[in-house]
Amino acid sequence: MSELSRFISDLVSRAKQSRHRYLLCIESEHSWGISTALLAQAHYSDGLWLSDKAPPNVLSVSAKKAQAWLGQDCDFLTVDLHQGLALEAMAALAGTIRGGGLMVMLLPNPKDRSSDWQSPFMQRFLSQLSSHRVLKIESGRDGKMCLPLLPEEPPAINDMTERCYGCLSDEQLNAVEAIRRVVTGHRRRPLVITADRGRGKSSALGIAAGILMKEKPRKILVTAPRQRNAETVFQHAANVFGLAADSSYQLQRDGSQLCFIAPDTLLAERPSADLLIVDEAAAIPAPLLQKMLSSYSRVVFSSTIHGYEGTGRGFAIKFTSVLDAMTPQWRACSMTSPIRWAAGDPLEHWLFETLLLDAEPACIAEPVSVADVQYQQISPLWLAERPDSLSQLFGLLVNAHYQTSPSDLKQLLDDPDLAIFVALQDELIVGCVLLSCEGGFSAELAQAICLGQRRPRGHLLAQSVAAHLGLAEAASQHCGRILRIAVHDSARKMGIGSALLAQVQDWAVNKQLDFLGTSFAASSELLPFWHSAGYVPIRLGIVKDGASGCHSLLSVLPLSDASWSWFETATCSFSLSFLAQACEQFRLLDKAVFLPLYSQCLAQTQLPQLPSTAQRQLMHFSQGGLGYDLLVGQLSLWLQHGLQSGELTAQNGIDVMLAKVIQRQSWAELQEQFGFTGRKQAEQFLRHFVGHALQYLPH
Repeated sequence: MSELSRFISDLVSRAKQSRHRYLLCIESEHSWGISTALLAQAHYSDGLWLSDKAPPNVLSVSAKKAQAWLGQDCDFLTVDLHQGLALEAMAALAGTIRGGGLMVMLLPNPKDRSSDWQSPFMQRFLSQLSSHRVLKIESGRDGKMCLPLLPEEPPAINDMTERCYGCLSDEQLNAVEAIRRVVTGHRRRPLVITADRGRGKSSALGIAAGILMKEKPRKILVTAPRQRNAETVFQHAANVFGLAADSSYQLQRDGSQLCFIAPDTLLAERPSADLLIVDEAAAIPAPLLQKMLSSYSRVVFSSTIHGYEGTGRGFAIKFTSVLDAMTPQWRACSMTSPIRWAAGDPLEHWLFETLLLDAEPACIAEPVSVADVQYQQISPLWLAERPDSLSQLFGLLVNAHYQTSPSDLKQLLDDPDLAIFVALQDELIVGCVLLSCEGGFSAELAQAICLGQRRPRGHLLAQSVAAHLGLAEAASQHCGRILRIAVHDSARKMGIGSALLAQVQDWAVNKQLDFLGTSFAASSELLPFWHSAGYVPIRLGIVKDGASGCHSLLSVLPLSDASWSWFETATCSFSLSFLAQACEQFRLLDKAVFLPLYSQCLAQTQLPQLPSTAQRQLMHFSQGGLGYDLLVGQLSLWLQHGLQSGELTAQNGIDVMLAKVIQRQSWAELQEQFGFTGRKQAEQFLRHFVGHALQYLPH
């Protein structure tokens, strides 16, 4: 046996004995690296290559299709870096490797690396490959091979003893029991299970579902962002019955049923259920989770905390306040002990360190003093030289936003068009803004974008103004798109976010940018913040954003005379559109968002005068005469005048008036939303509102 073969054989033996997963990096010419990886793969039955050009007769998956592999396991994964680094795919597939397996990374020799390897992120990535957690084989020019030291020979691991129900850890057994209590105990006590990957979270959901179905006939619904997220749940539920799971995502046995249902279908149809399981809840928009919480009395929410999708940490923080308000007796269950591999897994540690999957904001012991906060623009090099600051910044973004992923880390260090601004107290990052420089297209390209003929990569702000509003000149100008803004929990409500935006504005003026803009989830929390900073809405997305569950609002702040040339046209266009869309596209928009936008649009509108005859008709209506159907026009114009003047904006019941008179919701929708017993009671509410306003408010 050659020295290389013996090394690989010993490494595999130690991995299987310890149930640890190791990262083996092979730095060499491509062909030699492939043959060495195949030599290692021969020790395993389930091998997978992340590559567009894998060797013959090798199971492979391209980066674009890596998501389809989730829910499955393998023992061995090869990542071919000679074809580039598919960051998200690598992070996702690494979690499918079982304990005792290997991840082999094929790394080009320094002389064979393209210029892309010189970027700050790739330099950091290379430094991480020199970590003591990585075993690196190097092949020199003279054919000599340099082998690393083998990891210490571990004691045999026997931590997979089955507990009750076939659980493989005490935490998993506790989770199963907690899920059962959601069904068998008091109503309105939802359970939230959080864990990193490989902890047996989804398996616990399936085991508990199977046990509950066995005990008595029950209907259990499972929802998740994607159907394949629930595959493990159905596999383990079927195992309880001694069955093999099929691909139907339906399990019926002994009068019980387990069914998958997509989140939007669930909330549209609201079928009855003894238990609702929400898997990977962090990837479902928060407003949808709230509706599930209010619609079902027995719910289990489950989510990955430090995952490659980067959504779980922000979810755990933000959803807690929702649960406290709606179901104060909710319960939490955290699973920390790995099941798919042994504790102290070297590969998991390397992934967390390299991709900052477990990054946290700065630990602030003393209260933040606004007077001591300093604001400055920093560079990727500044971050690269300060690993602690990089982790603080990334942790801040993860906590503040659901969709922060490893690709965002790469953009943070590599994007030449990205400007980074931070708020610092004692060298700790307490706030940040990320901005992308965009626009500056030629007149010809700007016109093509405006006509929908071209869609250059990136430049989302410039292109949105041009393509969605028909304003080609905006794409020719230079602008800054604010991608992210985040403030430390210990520093919120102190004006730090506003101060950061002021710094960004000063910087943009000095850079001679024509305008700034941002797109954010239209909510009652964010609208006042951006309004106070001077950003004006120019477009509200018709379709709700998949991540936030809210409509995305595009707002801009003009800076130059050139931008004012189209800005007034944009705001006028938004007003005309939104006033007309109120009773169709946005007829179900929440009052907290609808009212300020509608009032703002009315402020730019010249309304016709309300005839004196309409005043008399409205008085008759308030006293029980006439009827709503006969006065829709009069009610609408009167309400618009009252909102424009501000007289009716803060009145109790304005939400009902908006929903019926302006948004034109049906009587049935009004009844469901506000709890009326029927049309008669709802119409009487309208009469009372009008009568009170006519009697007590100035005209």
